[in-house]
Amino acid sequence: MTLPSEAVVRWLAACPVVPRPAEHVELRDAVGRVCAADVRSLVDSPPGEVAAMDGIAVTAAATTGLRLAAEAYDVVDTGDPLPVGRDAVVVREQVTRDGTVAVLAHAAVAGRHVRPRGEDVATGDLLLRAGSVLRPVDVALAAAGGHLHLPVTSRPHVVVVPTGDEVRPLGRPAAPGEVLDTNSLMLVAQAVEAGATAEALPVVPDDPAALAAAVRAACATADLVVVGAGSSAGRDDHTAEVVRSLGTVVVHGLAVRPGHPALVGVVDGTPVLGSPGYPVSAWLAFELLAVPLLAGLLGTAPRARPTTTARLATDVGSALDVDDWVRVAVRDGVATPLPGGAGALSSLATADGLLRVPAGTAACAAGDPVEVVLLRPT
Repeated sequence: MTLPSEAVVRWLAACPVVPRPAEHVELRDAVGRVCAADVRSLVDSPPGEVAAMDGIAVTAAATTGLRLAAEAYDVVDTGDPLPVGRDAVVVREQVTRDGTVAVLAHAAVAGRHVRPRGEDVATGDLLLRAGSVLRPVDVALAAAGGHLHLPVTSRPHVVVVPTGDEVRPLGRPAAPGEVLDTNSLMLVAQAVEAGATAEALPVVPDDPAALAAAVRAACATADLVVVGAGSSAGRDDHTAEVVRSLGTVVVHGLAVRPGHPALVGVVDGTPVLGSPGYPVSAWLAFELLAVPLLAGLLGTAPRARPTTTARLATDVGSALDVDDWVRVAVRDGVATPLPGGAGALSSLATADGLLRVPAGTAACAAGDPVEVVLLRPT
């Protein structure tokens, strides 16, 4: 079996991924998008010298006597343009009045409480770098630099193809032996979280011809196709044979637990992920395989989840030949493994994070310091 990181390398080699074309969007629509090109300031901000505090604008050299006649100063508020001939601002709290004469607590220093032209950004300054995910502060900075629109990478489109005679659409009661199609909902949400647009097709029965038709149609419109379930070795698992008949299976079987039945391939130049049927396996396969691929299509680095260091509450065993991802709860610096197999969606939903026991590591002992990949703040 192949480690997930190596599977991604081989997958990208089989279907070279280049960032999607750029599009220009209004600033308000740019948050969360990937900047498609370096962005430089078109203007100076502020466009001229302005008062940085409420007070009086003065000529510093004229303040040594600490008393200024009315014509020797101008009352200003924060943000006002600095009057011609003035080079400093004395804050209001340091000024008293003797009639129209301003009495200063101390002499002014040139440039004090003055924002110079271009203090924030100057024309030509680099504001945003290509490949960065745009935050609220980034679009505000672009606005300060004179921009109303930004170039962003157009979103890749993901199509999820759910399969299985036993899978039922959401909203219908599931009889014994049937399951609701929660995986498609989750996979679509994961794709959107990774910066893509996504849709799920109607459930395809366990029939190779029907699955082949659905996959080929999906590949005609998608940048990534995810086939839900069917990647294992059961009698009704047809994903591998269908992908092989239509294109190429690059890797089938990952050295990872849960999620080892996953496969990656290419059909008509479109990457295809064969996702395991168990929900925890499906989530992890998408996280380890699809998220890096989508990042490549977006022209950015894969998302890095935050981590924390904790001490293990109990011993954790692991198979030597796989990366083992263990769901854990983290409380007061202690990581406690959670019960439940790969079919227990609730164990993933309630986990604070994941502990990775790398291939080649037989076990981690209680009390060992471990790194936990956080799924939510603790």
